This record gives sequence, C-alpha cells and structure tokens, in this order.
Amino acid sequence: IKDSVIAGLQWGANEGVLCEENMIGVIIYIHDVALHADAIHRGGGQIIPTTRRVCYASVMRADTSHLEPIYLCEIQCPVAAVGGIFGCLSKRRGHVFSESQAEGTTMFYVKAH
Repeated sequence: IKDSVIAGLQWGANEGVLCEENMIGVIIYIHDVALHADAIHRGGGQIIPTTRRVCYASVMRADTSHLEPIYLCEIQCPVAAVGGIFGCLSKRRGHVFSESQAEGTTMFYVKAH
C-alpha cells in the first residue's frame, strides 16, 4: 500500500494540477487513511489514481502560486537595430540591465531578462 501511495504522490507531483508542470516546494501530510476491508479493493489500480486526486485536491485547497520563467538574453546587434530590440523587450515585460557598444565597431551588446 505504501508503494502505491508513493507512486500516486509522485504522479501528482510530476503532473501538477495548475499547469501540468512539476510541482516544487510542496509538502503533503497524510493524517488519516481508511482502507476497504476487502483486499481486492486495496490494489495499486485503486490506490494510485485516488492518491493523485487527493494530491490535486490538496493543492487546489491550499494557497497556490505560479512561478514565471525568466530567461537571460544576451543580444548582439548593429546600432541601427537597437530601437527594435528595446521595443520588442518592452512589449514582453523585459528588463535591460546592461548595454554597451563594442569599441571600433557598429555592434551593440544588450543583456536583459
């Protein structure tokens, strides 16, 4: 039974309830379990999906949050294209934290996330 419960929790954690992504930073405490008296109803086919649904229900009842992925961009472009780069980044809520021009060339370097 313990192996089936662990498999159900792993299944639920690997396919999260909100976006079907891995859940991180989640602890699920099991306080009480009521099992059927008949052994045929205590197999993995019944316990694993039920444990997954319990995991999903617990997460939905708790205070949930999404984590937004943030990517580091290192962009090299000619000076003439810098305006387009800044425009594209601002449309996508990008934040430029470093910009410089290579000395003696027309290349511009932008670092953003």
